[in-house]
Amino acid sequence: MIKRIMVTLDGSEFAERALPYAIELAQKFDAEIELIRVVQPIIMMSDFGATTYQSLISMEEKEANTYLRATQHELQQIGVRVHYKLLEGSVADAIIDQAIRDEVDLIVMSTHGRSGLSRWIYGSVATKILEHAPCPVFLVRVQHARQEESSHSDETKAVAA
Repeated sequence: MIKRIMVTLDGSEFAERALPYAIELAQKFDAEIELIRVVQPIIMMSDFGATTYQSLISMEEKEANTYLRATQHELQQIGVRVHYKLLEGSVADAIIDQAIRDEVDLIVMSTHGRSGLSRWIYGSVATKILEHAPCPVFLVRVQHARQEESSHSDETKAVAA
């Protein structure tokens, strides 16, 4: 039974493409959605001091909380039970650890569609979560969504013409 659905967000439109799927599942199973955003520590190689570093982290946390609060409000407006958590650390590890702590039944997230060198350099958060998650993972492929959008916009243009 699905009662807790975790949705991972990073503030990007790509990550948000997982929301409609999570909403539909939450409504179908009368489940609660937990929005998650992970703030990663900043690695700085400069002359900036600890005060500047802490200021940057505080700004990022404030922006993330504002974003999550707004998203929570939007979902509550359509009747979805939702709360959010802001985490800090390595993205995949923080998500997996929180899913274990909260006994999440399903993780819903989008892929960012990286390939080649950028995937090798940055790794794949989705792959790490798939390999180590304590529950099923529902992945929304961003590349597929982009293709659907372009075909829909072509259809719209054809209809409008």
